[in-house]
Amino acid sequence: MNREQIYSMVRERVMALRSRGPVVLLDSQLSGHPSSGKIYLAGLPQRILSFSGGGQTAHSATNPDAFRAVPWELLRQFRDATKGAILGYLGYDLKNYSEVLVSGNPDGVKAPDMWFMSPGILMEIDPVTGSIAYLAGNEDMLKDGDNDGPGVGGGNREKKDNIKPSIGPVHSGMTYAEYRDVVNEARRRIGEGDYYEINLTNQLQARFSGDTYDLFEAMREAGPVPFAAYISGIEGSIDICCASPERFLARKGVRVVSEPIKGTAAAGHTNKEDIEAVSRLRNSAKDRAENLMIVDLVRNDLGRIAVKGSVKVDALFDIQSFKTVHHMVSTVSAEVPAQSDPVGIIKACYPMGSMTGAPKISAMKSIEELENYRRGIYSGAIGYIKENGDFDFNVVIRTAVIKGEHLFYCAGGAITGDSDPAQEWEESWIKARALLRVFGKETENSISEMIPARSGL
Repeated sequence: MNREQIYSMVRERVMALRSRGPVVLLDSQLSGHPSSGKIYLAGLPQRILSFSGGGQTAHSATNPDAFRAVPWELLRQFRDATKGAILGYLGYDLKNYSEVLVSGNPDGVKAPDMWFMSPGILMEIDPVTGSIAYLAGNEDMLKDGDNDGPGVGGGNREKKDNIKPSIGPVHSGMTYAEYRDVVNEARRRIGEGDYYEINLTNQLQARFSGDTYDLFEAMREAGPVPFAAYISGIEGSIDICCASPERFLARKGVRVVSEPIKGTAAAGHTNKEDIEAVSRLRNSAKDRAENLMIVDLVRNDLGRIAVKGSVKVDALFDIQSFKTVHHMVSTVSAEVPAQSDPVGIIKACYPMGSMTGAPKISAMKSIEELENYRRGIYSGAIGYIKENGDFDFNVVIRTAVIKGEHLFYCAGGAITGDSDPAQEWEESWIKARALLRVFGKETENSISEMIPARSGL
């Protein structure tokens, strides 16, 4: 089977399952990428874990340690009670249950902080040959009315025929002037020693029409990535279209690996421009400094659960090229004890340091003060945990979250003491361009027209 045939087959199965309940698709779209893997498609959930904390903090509980353990213990219990793999996402605001933190900003999406399914059917698809291995269920279960019925969780989604995905005017959560002030305040705090680096982001919103899976396919075509994901039917009304190039954390046996991204350059329009862009990124002292700070943070996180002396940097400042951007990527790995609890490993490293800054706790506290929205799904992680304890999770970036007719998309970058607000603003729009071009809004003029906008939908 060629690539087109494989994805036609995947689409048929997504539609068959989505009409009967929530669906999770983990789509490794770049066969030649060093971190590429299998495609996983899950549906007909037998059980669903959905947790919403509402931004609470441990300070509100009489037993803070027990309070903070709640969602992680729920995930552990859910996994222990499940035969086979579980698939889903961890929201950024689970940070409040790892540290004494709070999320007090407005939440436009109001999605669960954590959502996982135990699938009645789970397919492992080879992205090169198209061969399918059923890890749960069988082919007959794709037929309506057979076997276990529609599963649990609701959210049955019918295909919206002949409606090409489109968006209305894009509204930015911050004007450039507001963003500039936020960056300068972050630089002031860096100068005072609050932290070395902070990841600041901005939320875009727009009216959406069309089918969310059509949007996901268009995002794949615009820029294939190794850690894409599509989830449909969360709480009956929320879909996720994720085009992430970044791995948060994976475990295979006793080895765990994280692949933080820090450093981005737009792809050139010609081969010459592309070579020059890669060279500038590779030799950028600023991007190297940002990347190294996050590498050190990830090493520290892994050191909390690793066998002593096993944490190492396998690759530093690699440049990985995608259709629209080039990224600076490093690889950090460690060895964990064979019987280590996978949930405990994830919790120790969560959330991904590339989405916070360093030191992590100080940066996360400041993010709540400087940003004006609750991140929710964005900056979190989507992936799976297998029955044997192996897992793989991405970082939720380059992601459209659709709730009803509303689309939410966030982008940002690392701020250091010598950051230039105008350059940081431009970098955030480079990252947003991958989605905007899907809707025909990728030109510089259309982007610049959207930048000053700030209003409700």
